[in-house]
Amino acid sequence: MTNAEKIEALFESMNRERAFLYSFFNMMPKGGDLHHHFEGSIYAETYADYAVEHDFYYHVDSFSVRADLARVKDVAKWKKVSSHPDVMALKQEFVRKWSVKDFVHEKGGDSSADHFFATFPRFSIASQESLEHGLQELKNRAIHQKVYYLETIFSLMETQEVKADDDRYDAAFLEAQAQQDVTTLDQYLDQLHDSILREVREIAARHNDCLEQLHRRAVPDSEALIVRYQNFAIRFRAPTRFFVELLACFESASTSDLVVGVNIVFPEQWEISLRDYWLHMQFYRYLGERYPGVQYALHAGELTVGVVRPEQLGKHVRMALDIARPKRIGHAVDIIYDNDFFRTIEKLKSRDVAIEINLTSNEFILGVSHDLHPVNLYRRLGVPMVICTDDEGVLRSGITEQYVLLVHRYGFSYPYVKSLVYNSIRYSSIKDAELKQSLLEKLDREFDEFEEAVVHFYADFL
Repeated sequence: MTNAEKIEALFESMNRERAFLYSFFNMMPKGGDLHHHFEGSIYAETYADYAVEHDFYYHVDSFSVRADLARVKDVAKWKKVSSHPDVMALKQEFVRKWSVKDFVHEKGGDSSADHFFATFPRFSIASQESLEHGLQELKNRAIHQKVYYLETIFSLMETQEVKADDDRYDAAFLEAQAQQDVTTLDQYLDQLHDSILREVREIAARHNDCLEQLHRRAVPDSEALIVRYQNFAIRFRAPTRFFVELLACFESASTSDLVVGVNIVFPEQWEISLRDYWLHMQFYRYLGERYPGVQYALHAGELTVGVVRPEQLGKHVRMALDIARPKRIGHAVDIIYDNDFFRTIEKLKSRDVAIEINLTSNEFILGVSHDLHPVNLYRRLGVPMVICTDDEGVLRSGITEQYVLLVHRYGFSYPYVKSLVYNSIRYSSIKDAELKQSLLEKLDREFDEFEEAVVHFYADFL
């Protein structure tokens, strides 16, 4: 028997108990984390410490924080952190409001999804002002969890000042969407692209320079960890603003060694996200053709029954494949509602598109877990997958927990789990082929040592 086969026998003898699995996966090499939001991956305690250290103002009801009260109307609702009689208790309240810690759904209160998405604006200022410290925290956590490559969704770009005839283009884009008229859409996109490209290039260049400096200070490349970045655009923008933002993301990724991809964020079920989904996929398609060297992923199918109307389920993954053609798709849990399921699965396989699996995230935000989650279906049907954390800080989880869930809930074998670790490097967007190969070779060495140690330690159980 190989060591991998012996370890699978060990899983069986230990009945896949969680205590054993945690002890095992904490030590196992994890490769990379490819679906990872910078802002949501820092633990709330870090943001709370920052708010206290800088004596921010906090809102007495929502527990949002601000550095100052400029443009605040209801000033009476805002207090200095230092004015609170028990700052330690206040920090604990921040942690509860800025993460899922102690969350219990109450009748008439926020749903788990509402609570999750409400955390981000509450701690946003603390996140924006502590980028270097945040990256260092993520570096330390990744190394602790035996993650060697982090591809974090992160952006510093501000494109609001880019001048475009928003009203004209918004109307044209929405009409093209209503008619599903790709030819007319592309004509308007050509006009808009050419009119703003110079300004967007300047923004992208500044962004790349700032990111390069921040990266060198906070997380320079090392033997222990490689960090790379995905730019992102926000779904709820009006069409013209969304395109401007997405163009800046592609332009930045095309000219930076550190920015390896582009993504799209914010809830898929929000009104504009649903209304403009076809447009967003067409924008991806258009820019993918203009920037053939840029790899991109996107969130699609992060939906379930009850979140949207039935006819809005099961088509976003298919549309992403048919129009945008991404390299990876995040979440993809509503694929089980696709009324062309067979074709969508075959397309995922034939194009070798990996699904980014986020088990803890899907369970808390959507209530999708156990046998409702398609992870086991993907495995059986041969669809490539990578295991990710999504927002480990807000969700108070980690990469180890995701592997525990795979084996405890779904009975995944050790050899298959090991193949998923390798996928996290193979399906990464690393531009440097030599770097990618060196990380795969590192996994070879680390797994050889790890498996040998496990088999030796548990020899009496084998």
